Amino acid sequence: MKENSWQDKYVALQEGKSLEDFRGRKDNMVIISPHPDDDILGAGGVMIEAAEQGRAVFSVTVTDGRGSPRKGPLISDEDMVALRQKESMAALKVVGAVGGFYFLKPTSGLEGEEGKKVGGDLRELFEWLRPNEVFLPAPYERQRTHIRCTRLTLEALRSSAGPRPSLLGYSLWGSFFGEKKRGVRDITPFVRKKVEAVLAHTTQIAYKNYQQGILGKNNAEAIFWESQEVQKATFVETFLDMTELLERKDLSLEDFIRQDVEAFIRAFLGT
Repeated sequence: MKENSWQDKYVALQEGKSLEDFRGRKDNMVIISPHPDDDILGAGGVMIEAAEQGRAVFSVTVTDGRGSPRKGPLISDEDMVALRQKESMAALKVVGAVGGFYFLKPTSGLEGEEGKKVGGDLRELFEWLRPNEVFLPAPYERQRTHIRCTRLTLEALRSSAGPRPSLLGYSLWGSFFGEKKRGVRDITPFVRKKVEAVLAHTTQIAYKNYQQGILGKNNAEAIFWESQEVQKATFVETFLDMTELLERKDLSLEDFIRQDVEAFIRAFLGT
C-alpha cells in the first residue's frame, strides 16, 4: 500500500471485517457524499435496504465539513472536522454501512492538483471495490461543492479499468425536471431508521431541521411523483439515471442537462 493512499482514509464500522473482505464483490454499493451528511439525506433509505439485504454499503465523504454553520458555543474548525466525522460514523452505523472513506478535504482542495489527487483516489477506490451501483449528487444541485464532487466522480469512473456500474443521482439542494430516466425507491419500511441516522448529525440539526425537511421531501416525492396514478408509497427516494454518462464518454454534464430539459420542453410544451 502506498503512503497516504485512499485505503488509509478508510474507517471500518463492522467488527471483524476488513476492506480486503470486500474487494471486487459484485454487490458493493458506493455513495459519494460531498459533505458528511449528504449520503444519509440523499440515499439513506436505499443504504438501509441494501445493508439489510446483505449488500456491502460504503460511503465516501469528500470534504471535511469545516465550513458548517455554527449555532451555540464557539467551535473551532478543527473541532468541527472531528465532530462531523464522529457524527458521520454514528449515522453510518445506524444504516448498517460496512465502512466509510474520509478524504477530509477543504472545499478548496477539490480544484487544481489537489482535485486531481481526489480523482485519482476515487478511481483506485472504484477499481478495488468494483461497485455495481454508485450514488452521487445529480447535476442539478444548487451547491457548487456537490457539483464539483459529481464531476470528479464521473471523471474517475470514466478512467477506471473496472466494470461500469449503474450511476444514480440524488438531489438535495434542488430538484430535477426532464425526460431522462428517473426512478423511485420505496423507503417507507426504512424511514424511521433513516431519520435516526439523520439525527446523529447533531451539529447540523442544531441550526436546521434536516430530519423534518427530508421526511417532507421523501413524502412529497411519493405523493407527486406520478400525476395520474394512485399513490404507491408513503416515502420514496428519487434518483436520476446518469449511467448514460459512462456509456458516452463524450457527453458532458452540460449537454446531458441540455438534452434532458429539451426533451421535457418537447414532451410538455408541445414544441
